[in-house]
Amino acid sequence: MRKAFYASQSIYSEPGPYREALMLGGDAPELIARWISSFMQHPRGAESKERGFTTKQVIDLELRSVTEILAVAAERNLLQGNPTQVKVGGLCRDFAILAASAFRAKGIPARLRVGFADYIVPDFWEDHWLCEWHDGQHWKRLDVEFAAAGGASFNTLDVPRERFLTANEAWFRIKDEPGIASRFGVSSLNLGGEWFVAGSLLREIAALRKLELKPWDYWGLSKDLSPASTELSQQARTTLDQLASRLRSADVDGDGEPETTADWPLPKEVISFPQGEPVVVALQNY
Repeated sequence: MRKAFYASQSIYSEPGPYREALMLGGDAPELIARWISSFMQHPRGAESKERGFTTKQVIDLELRSVTEILAVAAERNLLQGNPTQVKVGGLCRDFAILAASAFRAKGIPARLRVGFADYIVPDFWEDHWLCEWHDGQHWKRLDVEFAAAGGASFNTLDVPRERFLTANEAWFRIKDEPGIASRFGVSSLNLGGEWFVAGSLLREIAALRKLELKPWDYWGLSKDLSPASTELSQQARTTLDQLASRLRSADVDGDGEPETTADWPLPKEVISFPQGEPVVVALQNY
């Protein structure tokens, strides 16, 4: 039997010499979530509101691989459950890829899903990434940050589909209701609209191909998108419709690589905006 595509590590989820440390998170999704949150801090999370978010943590946000993240956590003595320094700064993508890495290390299929959540900011679909893992029968969407924090009104270990829209679902939603496009994006940065969802489509197909990018990475068609892109060209719209249709028809219920996305070209480099200014980033081989 062929090993499931999503049960093996990607170039960015590979823990390298920190595999043993990764296994400390346990087997259960809630334990994995708590372990990750014990050494990682989101810039807009509750901890940051109480303690602040340091310059060192802002620099952490540029870490791409699980190996790099765990190396910094180990250097700060954060993996032994008795932190003496600031936690590693990370975004939802980073929480999600750590969880995916933990599942994959145990041979459990896992992947990142790129999309928008309606439970972070009222009346807004906030850019958000989840870890989707396979329990042997179904894919379940784990929100690592919220599962660790508790207090949500829904099951954060299996986020309801209506509370989180993948990028392709969001694309078709705003295509049907153009007036709500501005409600999809990053509220704190006043970023949103059709152009933002278009960029998320590219990041979503990359994630399903196990190339887990950062939320501010742009490539291909999305390199030409910006807040000023109030109107997409017909050619761009046709390409994005084709991409969204491929994603919608992808065999995402299986544990193998979706055939409808397998031939979509992936980038060797991206235009990234880690600090708000464009930077060309060469990606690791995958």
